[in-house]
Amino acid sequence: MDLMDKLDKKEIKEFFSKGWMTHDAMWLYLCMQELGTEKANKINKEAVKSMAGIEIHRILKLMGRGKDPITAFNDLKEIIDTGFKLIQPEFMKMHYEFPRKNVMRGGFDKCFAYEGVKRFGMVENYQCGIVIRIQSWLDSLCVRHDTVPELDGCLMHKHGKCDIEFRFYLD
Repeated sequence: MDLMDKLDKKEIKEFFSKGWMTHDAMWLYLCMQELGTEKANKINKEAVKSMAGIEIHRILKLMGRGKDPITAFNDLKEIIDTGFKLIQPEFMKMHYEFPRKNVMRGGFDKCFAYEGVKRFGMVENYQCGIVIRIQSWLDSLCVRHDTVPELDGCLMHKHGKCDIEFRFYLD
């Protein structure tokens, strides 16, 4: 029997997500060593922004959605829910909720990226790419938003927890 026939969707998602996250971590680590943390963070954030813009439009296509602007909160909520279900493997342990209209709260109790850069000894200067990914989804969807607190570095490192609120300006 072919391995792909034996694996379920969850196992396939976990396998490919772990491979991608390992590549991402090693790429950032090597860039930090070669270029320094400031330049590596800048390149990483720009790469995440570019990738996320493409990614969210691929998700929309898989959902069968057109390129109509997102103007309603419930539409955005459906896109975010679908996106997270598609891309988030179990090991990431991210939590999120929509406590009221035009608000999403989320974060990590234990962040895999924070743990990785801490192991590398580079957490002091790490700029979070995970929140930037979500912000870039919103930017690519032309959804005006704010984050509280504003992202600067790694929230887990600075505050001992990663909790962020996204505020949307939709109908």
